[in-house]
Amino acid sequence: MNDQSANHFARLWVLGYNRLCPILPPGCPISERSSIARRIAAGDDARGKAPGVQWRDGSWSGFDFVAHESTEDDLVRWNAMGAGVGVKTGRGLVLIDADTLHEGRAKIIKSTIESLAGPLPVRIGKYPKAGYLVRTDDDFQYTRIEFGERDDKGRLQERVEILAEGRQFVASGTHPGTQKPYRWPQGVPAYADVPFVAGDTLLAILDALRPLLPAASAIVREGAPTEVDQDSLRGDMALIAKAVAATPNTSAAFPTREAYRDYGYAIKAAAGPGHEAEAFDLFADWCARWAEGENEPDIVAADWARMKPPFRRGASWLYELAAQHGEPGAFDAGEAVALAWFEPPREPLFREEPAEPKCVIDPTPYRFADPKTLPRRQWLYGNHYIRKYVSTTSAPTAVGKSSMTMVEALAMASGKPLLGIEPRGTFRVWIWNGEDPHEELELRIAAARMHYGLTQEDLGDRLFLNSGRTMEIVMAKQTRNGATLQVPVVEAVAEGLQRRQIDVAIVDPFISTYHGTETNEMFDLVAKKWGAIAGACNASVELVHHVRKLNGGEITIEDTRGGGALVAAARSKRVLAQMSGQEAKKFGVEDTSRKRFFRVADASVNMALSAVNSTEWFEMQSVAIGNGEGSTPVDQMLSGDHVGVATLRTIDPDRSALDDEQKEKLMGMLAAGGWRESERASAWAGCAVAEVMGLDAVDDKVAIRDILKGLKRERAVKVEHKTDRNKNKVSYIVPDDQDELSKNVFE
Repeated sequence: MNDQSANHFARLWVLGYNRLCPILPPGCPISERSSIARRIAAGDDARGKAPGVQWRDGSWSGFDFVAHESTEDDLVRWNAMGAGVGVKTGRGLVLIDADTLHEGRAKIIKSTIESLAGPLPVRIGKYPKAGYLVRTDDDFQYTRIEFGERDDKGRLQERVEILAEGRQFVASGTHPGTQKPYRWPQGVPAYADVPFVAGDTLLAILDALRPLLPAASAIVREGAPTEVDQDSLRGDMALIAKAVAATPNTSAAFPTREAYRDYGYAIKAAAGPGHEAEAFDLFADWCARWAEGENEPDIVAADWARMKPPFRRGASWLYELAAQHGEPGAFDAGEAVALAWFEPPREPLFREEPAEPKCVIDPTPYRFADPKTLPRRQWLYGNHYIRKYVSTTSAPTAVGKSSMTMVEALAMASGKPLLGIEPRGTFRVWIWNGEDPHEELELRIAAARMHYGLTQEDLGDRLFLNSGRTMEIVMAKQTRNGATLQVPVVEAVAEGLQRRQIDVAIVDPFISTYHGTETNEMFDLVAKKWGAIAGACNASVELVHHVRKLNGGEITIEDTRGGGALVAAARSKRVLAQMSGQEAKKFGVEDTSRKRFFRVADASVNMALSAVNSTEWFEMQSVAIGNGEGSTPVDQMLSGDHVGVATLRTIDPDRSALDDEQKEKLMGMLAAGGWRESERASAWAGCAVAEVMGLDAVDDKVAIRDILKGLKRERAVKVEHKTDRNKNKVSYIVPDDQDELSKNVFE
């Protein structure tokens, strides 16, 4: 059973925050050996804000969160400790931490941030202190200004700091001062929805605050590189205009809002002071030429006003873009180079540039662990349902996939091998069907219970059932900006699984969990989010799906709808196929009954060998519910509903067996020679099989093919390669005389 309680670490993980760390709870007992104890003795109590972990004796100590990258296993362990949830900053995620208790100053900070960066997600600990969450350039470094009154040591007591690599902030937990939970007034956004603010704009925010806050210090940057000389970014206005005119405004060349704003920054930097009006006209004209949409003039003007120095790129970058993306001959990069060459240098020709920050990739040494100590994969049912992963079942319409997964759900909830597979325990299973009303789902469950003789004691409280008609789950929608995640729904699903301690969630069908077109982008987004939920909730998630039109071909995993995105996201995949006319003949099933039978036609398991048994079939059997009218049980059965239930059938392929007389005759025909391996040949060896067994070489091709495969496995026949008179390689089926040779050797 999944005994995981509500997990705030898992909630953040599902939202895309995968760099987490545990936070010491306020007032927790500290190990005497910990440096935290010495800090508390010195008057610096970091509990409630500093990272830490709990030991077996119940005491806590500090935790090296900088070196540790969290995993899904950490989520369960840290949550069980009762730790707060910290989010590591850096790698493009920062928090603007406004550390002041003066409400007037806090208002100035909020107003300045919003005027330059727009509204941002806010985390509140002790009001009016606030943290503003943004995404930014990956290489942005920790930066701050200090202000306000000084303490008895002459230090400024308030600050606005931008937390970056090597820092963290508390996203969920209890504030040590208020003893109340940290709160997000607008809710915690998904990582992908956190607004992007360029690093230059973040610096501009601090620069704008300096004259507004009392006794504000200069900007302090950790590891800050030397600023780019702004004069070196300038260019000739006529050449700038020519470059902008030659650069197309397309989504291919400028795929993101950040790319569009970077282009505006470069125009402003290239024009320099004194040409802002002319530069804005160039930018506004370029924005109006967006090929795939329209830019609102007011938004363009507002974005332009927020573009503040210092800038990083200018005229030379505009020239490069014009030459790269413009029509051939529309812009001559050589002209720009020549003009710059003959301009008098403003700085020494060979300036000392700061070294690029060193990128460290540190491979982890392999730990030679005892294999017996490694945790086992948590398979729940066969090699299909497994904790922390998504699995899929796909099939054409009306084959039996919903009935099959319902019976599997009952098997896992009861612990009984209803379809021949022994569940690895009893599990809490949730069936969510997005298409049928709840009454229909109740009928199907009742029919399966009746057929398999399941009682309330067998199932206990381990089965959960919902219809999408009364409880819709739409995790993503198609918008003008593409596939967009519906964060509150994702959070609600994860919290529901945790609250009910669900081990297995069966989602039928997958397409009901999003609104929009079936694109790779949509399938990838939603399937991976289901995978994240499975991992965070320590559950197995089964997605039931459809296949594309087959046009008579044999069904495979690749026929699952979704362009490969759904298949790639799942660890175990299977497709179901209805019994074909040829298979019905092979197994002696009446053609009128064959549509009741289906099988696993193809399966792929990334972490185990798949097993597709050609003799193992499932049959839809009709069960009378007894909910009709009449005075007797028989009348009620006859007039009531009849519901199909998936059952296991092992069909003995009698027609695939050669008796001794037939085999001897066949070996004689093959020994005479001339029987080809190719099914396209008129002298295909299968024609000899058909003649011996009284089969049709065309209609019974499936059965004949299986007979030849069986003879090869038995080493009764082999493939012999020869060259014809045209020197073409030809393959023949001949008797394999190895048994005879072996007998001669030992006689």
